[in-house]
Amino acid sequence: MKQTAEKTVVAKILTDDLTQSKLDAINHEYEAFQRYIRGDEDADLYSATKQCADAYVDTDNLRDDHDYPWFIRNDVFDVGVDVEQHDTDLTDWWLKLPVSQVWGGVNVPIQPHDEIPDEADVKDSKIVREDGDYYAHLTVRQEVEVSEEYDGVIGVDFGIRWVATSVALPSRNTEFYGREIRRIRRHHHNLRTRLQEKGAYDTLQSVRAKEHRRVNDRLHKISRAIVEEAKERNALIVVGNLEGIQNQDLGAEMNRRLHSMPHHTLKNYIEYKATFAGIAVKSVNEYMTSQTCWRCGEQEATTRKGQGRHLCHECGLDDNADKNGATNIAKKGLGKDIACPLSSLGAVCEPALEPSGADQASATVRLRADLEAPASTKRAVRRAK
Repeated sequence: MKQTAEKTVVAKILTDDLTQSKLDAINHEYEAFQRYIRGDEDADLYSATKQCADAYVDTDNLRDDHDYPWFIRNDVFDVGVDVEQHDTDLTDWWLKLPVSQVWGGVNVPIQPHDEIPDEADVKDSKIVREDGDYYAHLTVRQEVEVSEEYDGVIGVDFGIRWVATSVALPSRNTEFYGREIRRIRRHHHNLRTRLQEKGAYDTLQSVRAKEHRRVNDRLHKISRAIVEEAKERNALIVVGNLEGIQNQDLGAEMNRRLHSMPHHTLKNYIEYKATFAGIAVKSVNEYMTSQTCWRCGEQEATTRKGQGRHLCHECGLDDNADKNGATNIAKKGLGKDIACPLSSLGAVCEPALEPSGADQASATVRLRADLEAPASTKRAVRRAK
């Protein structure tokens, strides 16, 4: 089925490798943009950029202490591999920026965090300045063919202990993601507390921006790993819909940890990366996925020990709690009752899909391997950073 895929590719502008005149022109345009949106109609700003400012910026609610993205119209800039011939090995990607001080704009080297497909359209985008560095947020749109037949599913559970846990069926390969994010969050939480006590608010803003960039980088790597596994296995991706996950009351410390986990952002990254890769993503209700035993389907005689273990007193399952939830999410993605044993799922099913931007459709999933659980469920799983 055809679907329109859209994503934002963040590309750092390599300002250290620019001539001073190019850097001055970019700084001038950025500062002129800030003045124009605050009412300076005589600001020396590229005319098309003024039109973007009028279209995208809510000038009635501007903060005096905040810089706003410099918006650029898609018909006045260009991005790609070697936009013009350059005698340099700096990067394969270049961006031509429209500026008022240089006729025809300036070509700058950029380092995108993700590939920009040749057949994709780059829409209206924006330039953001953080800690003196410039980043191009490029809106990329492309028509893709999303597969309708799969050999399995990958269930993704979002949690507190791990930002995400994935389980592939029929192989039951399990991956844990987010250890590094927990470390980053904990470090910056303690650092922000100390800075607030000292009243170092300027440094505090810089620390927050750095934390955001580091966490965002990890989220892109995690989502990319999940999508790459799905593509390798030809698997439908199934995720929890996150309804209610942020409304739990688990105590002050656990609530802080829960709310600091960027589940919605990761879910969005998985969805758009999967769409660009031609893989469908199905969202399911997470109700009872944590309490139900993935092996036998028992829902009453189960116990969760903290955030780490799931115990079933019916069949004797002693397994990782997040893996248990992810397996049940995968079962729900197949349109099956999670109270049924895993071995009873059958060989072929057609779960309904609701892909973004498309009418409801269905996909065929063929589970070609035996799903019977092994005698022991305690096995090695990789914990991805």
